[in-house]
Amino acid sequence: MKRWYSFVFGMVLAVFLLPVSFFVTVLLTPAWRWLEMSYGIESVGHSGPSEWCFWFIYALLLVPSLFLSWRVRKDD
Repeated sequence: MKRWYSFVFGMVLAVFLLPVSFFVTVLLTPAWRWLEMSYGIESVGHSGPSEWCFWFIYALLLVPSLFLSWRVRKDD
């Protein structure tokens, strides 16, 4: 039962972080522009940050969140 609960919690966390990642990515548009101008990495298009920027932020939020939740549950 504990594994099932952990799986469901992880899925809920993953879904919850999707809109959070979108807003953080949009808020970081100046940083993406700086990255593009400084290093030539295509990161901002005419409609906003590139798709890879979103997935990068999503992974940056998801991986530590899942690890932290795993550590908290491991101590129980």
